[in-house]
Amino acid sequence: MPEYQESLEISSRTDPPRILVVEDEAIVAIDICNILNSLGYIVLDTVDNGSEVIDQVNCQKPDLILMDIHLKGELDGIEVAEIIHRTHRIPVIYISAYSDVDTLSRAKTTQPYGYIIKSFDQNDLFFAIEMALYRHDMEIKMMESERLLATTFGGISDGVISCTADGKIQLINIAACRMLGLSQDDYTGRSIRHLPIQIENYFKETPPDPLDFSSYYSDGKVSGRYFIVVKMSRFPVVCTVSTLKNENEKVSGYIVILRNIEEEYQVQEMQSRLASIVETSEDAIIGSTPEGTIISWNRGARILFGYTQSEVQGKNLSILVPDFYPNEIPEMLDRIRNGEVIDHYETLRTRKDGGILDMSIKISPIRDSRGHLIAASLIARDMSKRKQLEKEILEIEDRERSRIGQDLHDSLGQQLTGILLRLKALEGQLLKSREEENVHTSREIQQLVRNAVEQTREMAKGLIPVTLQTDGLVEALQELTLYCQSMYGVATTFDGPREEIKLQPIAEVQLYHICQEALTNAIKHSLGTSIMVSLERETTELVLSIHDNGNGITEENSEGLGLRIMQYRANMVGGHLSIIGNKGWGTAVICRVPITQE
Repeated sequence: MPEYQESLEISSRTDPPRILVVEDEAIVAIDICNILNSLGYIVLDTVDNGSEVIDQVNCQKPDLILMDIHLKGELDGIEVAEIIHRTHRIPVIYISAYSDVDTLSRAKTTQPYGYIIKSFDQNDLFFAIEMALYRHDMEIKMMESERLLATTFGGISDGVISCTADGKIQLINIAACRMLGLSQDDYTGRSIRHLPIQIENYFKETPPDPLDFSSYYSDGKVSGRYFIVVKMSRFPVVCTVSTLKNENEKVSGYIVILRNIEEEYQVQEMQSRLASIVETSEDAIIGSTPEGTIISWNRGARILFGYTQSEVQGKNLSILVPDFYPNEIPEMLDRIRNGEVIDHYETLRTRKDGGILDMSIKISPIRDSRGHLIAASLIARDMSKRKQLEKEILEIEDRERSRIGQDLHDSLGQQLTGILLRLKALEGQLLKSREEENVHTSREIQQLVRNAVEQTREMAKGLIPVTLQTDGLVEALQELTLYCQSMYGVATTFDGPREEIKLQPIAEVQLYHICQEALTNAIKHSLGTSIMVSLERETTELVLSIHDNGNGITEENSEGLGLRIMQYRANMVGGHLSIIGNKGWGTAVICRVPITQE
């Protein structure tokens, strides 16, 4: 063997390669070991028996094996290499004196990394080892890449199908099999057109059938939405087909990606239906930020308020509040931010043309998946027609009350007065006839009739407050407080403005009856010793307040009929009624009515 050259060096590695020498000729084995050592390789051992080679491989796990074909024992080098190839995949280079075709054919079946005839020189051995190690490293990297690709391919949630240029399936991942109800092995090698599925071009995409590769005339990829029918199921997918090209820029295959969008499609359908419901609703449905900035505006809002969406987009909800009316929107949005849902409450709103609307409004929070408040939804219903009807009913009621009161005063009161006069005349006759016992009875009857006349007058006054009609609201409330004090013995005071306050008659009547109902509740239920009534004029509204020092209203008795009637009366005149109660502090009933009612 020629002398090796000192200039040869192995490629840079972290550790020198570890080589097992399998050679039945001791002298040749020693010579090979010397060459390897001089080149910087590590020689693990020299072995001349096939069975011992297997043991050494299991024990020392070399990086490369130099294998002689003729060995001692029952196994020759080719048989040993075949076992190693199956169990360890360690690169093997044959070193043999045999160069006949049969030996070479047997050796090729073990996929060796090289075959050197024993007449080799030092360079041949060096290059063969370096190429074998390099090839082995590349194969390991390729196998790792393939495993990574296979893991990624199998783990993708979308269905992926790889096809040849003529449409034959090369690979199909688990997700595609599950989606299409297939087995991975059933359709590999078969045309993709043989898949037991139907493509429905429901969304009018191009191409109509994405799996018909013959219709593709452009490069790159195509993508569209389709329905896939598999057996008894039908579901929407996004189908993306990418074209693969070889180094000659010719089509070499296709990658088909199927993404099931059934849930997304159902959500979109639901959103579309909800959007249609919102848009066609007669109620005004308005979306706003938590701060009150308008972000959506449906058809009902356009009709009710007269604004287009572009006119209100980005503006605050306060533009819908009349100038004269207290703006409750900031308070309501604060309550929304605190987690409340504002149920229907009645208020006033203004149109673009300045018209005033009686409205019922509900405000609900809109939260994201984490529970964070992102918007508010307002549903506003026009209550103007109902309010007008209710006002007419109240006016009819008040007229009926006035009629009954007038009848009590003019008819029943007069009749009772006539009876009293007849009894007085009867008393005179009885005195003349000296019927003392009957005179006493007559006087008792007269007193009963006097009481009945007085009660009739008071009932008439309650039903038809004459002072309200003649002297106005302030004088009527003053008279009402004096009556309560004289009738029930509870200290009742009134504080009102000196100047005359004129409201629409229906507003004055409703405020009067609210005060009347509040005084009745305070006397019957609060059990206080004093009641303060005040009427105060502020910039844009009139404030009526009734405050007692009794027990204080509680949540349990805050839903009585009388309280609901007061609330109803306040709403009829565009007012706002609030009731505050605390134990030991008493109850305050406060009604605010816009001054524009005058």
